[in-house]
Amino acid sequence: MEGRKRNVKLSEYTIVGPMLATFIASLNRNYGMSRKKIQLYLNNWLNFELSEGTICKTIREVGIACYPIVTELIEELQKGEQVHLDETPWYQKGVFCWIWVAISKTTAIYKVGTRKKEELLELITEAFLGWLITDGYGAYRSHEKRQRCLAHLIRKAVALTGSVSQEAQKAGEWFLKELRGLIAAMAKGEEGKIECRPILARLKRACNLGKESDHAKLKSLAKEILNDWDAVVAFVKNPGLPATNNEAERALRWVVLFRKITYGTRTVEGSRSFAAMLSVIETCRLRNVDPWEYIANVIAHARKGEKVATPAIG
Repeated sequence: MEGRKRNVKLSEYTIVGPMLATFIASLNRNYGMSRKKIQLYLNNWLNFELSEGTICKTIREVGIACYPIVTELIEELQKGEQVHLDETPWYQKGVFCWIWVAISKTTAIYKVGTRKKEELLELITEAFLGWLITDGYGAYRSHEKRQRCLAHLIRKAVALTGSVSQEAQKAGEWFLKELRGLIAAMAKGEEGKIECRPILARLKRACNLGKESDHAKLKSLAKEILNDWDAVVAFVKNPGLPATNNEAERALRWVVLFRKITYGTRTVEGSRSFAAMLSVIETCRLRNVDPWEYIANVIAHARKGEKVATPAIG
C-alpha cells in the first residue's frame, strides 16, 4: 500500500499475542499515544520491552485484521431503517482530508477520504432504502428519504439573534421560536402534530419574508430552509424520525479530539487502519459486545486465515 515498502502479513509466528496486540492498538488508536509512549508505558507498568518497530507492526496488523469485518458491516448498514451521516476535517500527512461516519442503531462505519459524493456512495449504496439524517451538505440531497438536522439551523438562527441589524435579530428570534416549537410539539406525540400546522405556516412565512431581505445571512438561512423544506419537516410527517443528527455528531466528537492530539494519520494505510478499528469498536459498543475481547478474537482467527462473524447484536 502507499507509504509502505513492506506489507504486514498476518501470521501466528509473532511475539505479540492477540490480547496484547489489541491493548497496544487501543493505546494508539483509542487514546492517541505515540509508539514511543506505548513503549515506555509497557516498560514502566508491565515490566517488559518491545521495540518501536514491533509496536508499529502490531498496530498495523490489528487494522488489517479488521478490514474484512468492516466490509461485512457496510453490507449490514444498508439494511438499517435510519442512518445518521456526518463528516469532519482530517489530516493525512498534513494533507487536508475528511473523515465520514455513518451510524445506525447497531452499526457504525468510519472512512477517511475526500468530501466528494463518491466517498458517500461507498458508505450508503443503492441498496439502502431507509432514511438518512444529515446536515445540509449538498452530497446528501440526492437521497429522497432524508431528515435535515434542525440543530444546525437552530445554531444559525442563534447567530442571527446576535447580529447588529435589528431586522436580522428579530428574524433570528422568529426562526428560533418556530424551529424549537416544532421539536417541542413533536415530542408530545400525536397531540403535537396538530400544533405543528400553525408552526409550519409561520416558519414558511418567516422564510418567505427573510429571502427578500438585504441582510446576507438572514437571506441565506431563509433560502436554505425553503430549498430543503421537505427534508426540514420530514419528521413531522414521519414521527419516528429524529429532529437532530446528534448520533453522528457524538460519534465524531472523539475523532476531533484525537485529531487535535495526533494531527491525523501519516499514510493511506494508517487512515484505513484507524477507520477500520474505530468502526469495529463503535459497532461493538452499539451491540453491547466487549470490543477488546472481540478484536483479540478477530486477530487470533485472522492469523490462522480464518474468518470471524460480525459482532452479534446483544
